[in-house]
Formats: sequence, C-alpha cells, structure tokens
Amino acid sequence: MGPPKYASRGSHPIHVHPVRPLYRFMATGLGATMWFFLMYRAKKDGPALLGWKHPWDH
Repeated sequence: MGPPKYASRGSHPIHVHPVRPLYRFMATGLGATMWFFLMYRAKKDGPALLGWKHPWDH
C-alpha cells in the first residue's frame, strides 16, 4: 500500500477556488431573508400551528 502519489508534491490534488464576494453577500442576504420570513410567519401563525388557538378565531 504505500503513500499516495501526490504525497511527494506536498499539496492536495484538488484545488478549491475561494468564493467570490458577491456570492457570499447574496448567500448571506438570502439566508437572512429566509429567517426573517420564517420568524414573521411564526409570529402570525404560531399559536394556530401549535394548537393554542383556532385558526378561525381572530
């Protein structure tokens, strides 16, 4: 079995490029939007979803 072929080069054979700043910014923004929307819907529909009140009671 022996060492892998790339061990003599001193680096890993797969190179992962860094993420572009725009993609990172967009991912953060979309993730924040998703959580804000989920918390907004939980505020509006949470009691009915958890069974604390009926959905038709306002």
